Amino acid sequence: MPSKLPDQIYGCIYKKELITTVEENILPDTFVLKVWNPFPGLQKDILIKNIPEFYFLVMVEDYPLGSIERVSGQINKRYEKGFNAVVGEVMVSGEKFPVIRIKNFEKKNIIQELQTHYLNEGFHFSKERRSIGTKGMIKLKKHFSLKEIEPGIYFDKEIEELGYIGIPCKLEWEKFEEMTRRIKVDVALGAFDAATGIFYIRNNAVNIIRVFNLNRSLENLQLIRKHYLGEIGNPAFTNVKIN
Repeated sequence: MPSKLPDQIYGCIYKKELITTVEENILPDTFVLKVWNPFPGLQKDILIKNIPEFYFLVMVEDYPLGSIERVSGQINKRYEKGFNAVVGEVMVSGEKFPVIRIKNFEKKNIIQELQTHYLNEGFHFSKERRSIGTKGMIKLKKHFSLKEIEPGIYFDKEIEELGYIGIPCKLEWEKFEEMTRRIKVDVALGAFDAATGIFYIRNNAVNIIRVFNLNRSLENLQLIRKHYLGEIGNPAFTNVKIN
């Protein structure tokens, strides 16, 4: 029987995406990045109008998650559909940038407005702008609201398409990408988007894979987990990092 989890669990998500510099509708002398073509493997399954936009406000420093959550909650009250904000890092073109990741649910571009609100709250943006158009590694730091369905399988309580599967080791991104390509050959799994991550539950670090699936179910996550565990046990991947 899965144990009851704390209401909020701190963790990180890691994903490589195609990232580009935003050129318009931002404050002067600021640096904003954007994910180009999010969820590429699911585009045919998600209505384009339902795909949120993912922006990264590049900051002068790595601000505490709690401060960003508190201020973002206040700012969000100004909007109908709103946005979700977490802190993180973008590692691209040999550089690492502290960011606020904005998931925009509004049907209009609100980034310049959000920058003004954060600036008024005492947060400062980087003025060192770069022209970027390549893949970069994203690290997001956030709090999760989870329900453990069975040992090692979690449902996100706030986003119905998200599930998480526990794995016994930390996977380097290149190996994870290769595993995922092999696993997706099995059409029985359906279309899904995956990322790696870690949860900190009661002082224990739990390595996980985040699964975005429009038809999230226990059975589907069980099957996906079985495939990943099989790949981790493959002799070709014996040099992964084990806790």
